[in-house]
Order: sequence, then structure tokens, then C-alpha cells
Amino acid sequence: MDTTMTDDPKIPLCRSELLQDISIELGRRFAGYHPFRTFSCEVDTCDNDGETLERLTVWASTWYGTLASLALWENGTVCVSVTLVPAENNGQYRLGFCPQCDGFTAANVAEAFRDTVSVSTRLCYGESPLPILRRVWKHRGKVQTSGTLSRNGKSKPGV
Repeated sequence: MDTTMTDDPKIPLCRSELLQDISIELGRRFAGYHPFRTFSCEVDTCDNDGETLERLTVWASTWYGTLASLALWENGTVCVSVTLVPAENNGQYRLGFCPQCDGFTAANVAEAFRDTVSVSTRLCYGESPLPILRRVWKHRGKVQTSGTLSRNGKSKPGV
């Protein structure tokens, strides 16, 4: 899978009704104008336990050296991650989780993604955005992390 962000304002339409509603909402909010450094979306299919599922993946980066991604599958599975890009004063740090988004509308998902990108910048200051992300995504489950979050002030973003 090519994860190169192109900042392409086109939001692809999906086959599944759930992903189609979300892609339309993302397009309505972010295709013409978005507050991110880069923004891109991709639709593909992947194999999950012998079943082929459609997947919508969305990436946004900030001017502060952070990246947020959101992967949604047609079966309702959602995975969220935020990454601090390595720079002169910090190494790479990533946290991610797969919340249950039962009851989330397409508008809720778009808002939660926007909020995720916004709070990802806390990583630049050595602060974890996890408590806020848990509230935004209503997530109480497991979280995966990699790397070490430096707590020595503002990092210089690797742009």
C-alpha cells in the first residue's frame, strides 16, 4: 500500500454505504479547504480472515511535525493513530487504538478526526494526547505505543 500523502483534494467514493457516508462527509468538510499541512484519502480492499473488506484510510499532517491517520473498514472497524515525526530534538513516537464507534454518525467521525489532528500537536511538547483522544473517540480499551515521548520542551518539527 502506498502511504505517500499527496494532498489530493479528491475524496474517493466507496462502495459500502457506511464508508460512502463517511467519505462524503470528509469531502464536504475537507476537500475544498482544510486546516492541515497535508490531507489525503485512499480506498482499497484488504483481506481479513478470508473476507475481502473495503477500507477507507485518511491521513493528515500538521505544520508541527505530527501525523494523524484514520482507517475505517466496511464492517465498522476503526483504527486511529497519531505520530510524532522524528526531528532534531525527538525520536518518532506513535500511539494508536481501535475504538468502538457504535452510534457515531459520519459527521461524528469527521469531527473526531479533525480533533485528533488538532490534539496530535501536543506530542511536540512532550504531552500525550491520549486522555483527550479517549474522550473524543469514547475509547476505554487497549492502546498501542511505540517510541519514547520526550518531555524536554518543544521539539523542532521534521518537515
